[in-house]
Amino acid sequence: MNIIKPQNLSIGDTVEIIAPAGVVDYDLVMKSKKYLENKGYKVLLGEHIFEQVRYLAGSDEHRLEDLHNAFLNSEVKAIFCARGGYGTIRFIKDIDYNLIRNNPKIFCGYSDITALSLMILKNVGLITYSSPMMQSDFSSESINFYTEKSFFNVLSGGKEEYTSAKIINQGVAEGITWGGNLSTVVSLCGIDFIPDEKFIFFTEDVNEPVYKIDKMLNQLMNVEKFRKNVSAIAFGEFTGVDEELWLEEVFNEVSKTLNVPAAIGFKFTHFDEKQTIPIGQPAIFDGHIKIL
Repeated sequence: MNIIKPQNLSIGDTVEIIAPAGVVDYDLVMKSKKYLENKGYKVLLGEHIFEQVRYLAGSDEHRLEDLHNAFLNSEVKAIFCARGGYGTIRFIKDIDYNLIRNNPKIFCGYSDITALSLMILKNVGLITYSSPMMQSDFSSESINFYTEKSFFNVLSGGKEEYTSAKIINQGVAEGITWGGNLSTVVSLCGIDFIPDEKFIFFTEDVNEPVYKIDKMLNQLMNVEKFRKNVSAIAFGEFTGVDEELWLEEVFNEVSKTLNVPAAIGFKFTHFDEKQTIPIGQPAIFDGHIKIL
């Protein structure tokens, strides 16, 4: 894959907030806009960001239009998603990937936004970022310092070491960083979305019982290209599970079945304290992740 790395973010740059998934809260988005402006950035909002169709932030056509327009706007240096929820897989087949390839820039989000990040990497080769989001993480009176520091450090070109809480299968591996929210990753099964090269799979989820996490991981393992190309697994936080002991047993089974090094407890999470990590960046896994 020909990897494209976007330009680093700098104070004074113009950024745009869009809502490609779930319906957003006007007040919270405006608070996050003010937060970014106080940080020294110029902030635009997607034209259709405050629309609503059921649980979606407007129609598929309008959410896609805002995504395309944000990439097309030469003034915009980075695209920040307002929130996840659900909705991105509804229009991934209609994305103009040539438009994105010709206008590469920072693209950020997690949760349901994982689908866009993985498809952009697959079809464009553009490194995106699994990161906090505007409504979800940057709209409160007390922003988590760890989350904030990691976000701006990575987007400005800094490298972080991603440390685990516990190694469950020893070993060293290389590959590009790849993954995100597990249930969203699995929602892409049936289309061509898995990298053709070796990858370090990082993943997390929220409010899923252990049997569903087990099912989703096995669904991925049933995909030949996943089994062939996964070189290591970095399990993030799976918050709201029913049985923590069962969860670790499942993670052990998966890593040993695939015969890849693995560790648990990375700060990839739906919780307040999270690290930003590039998707598509070459890295080394040795129980921790070191970006190359």
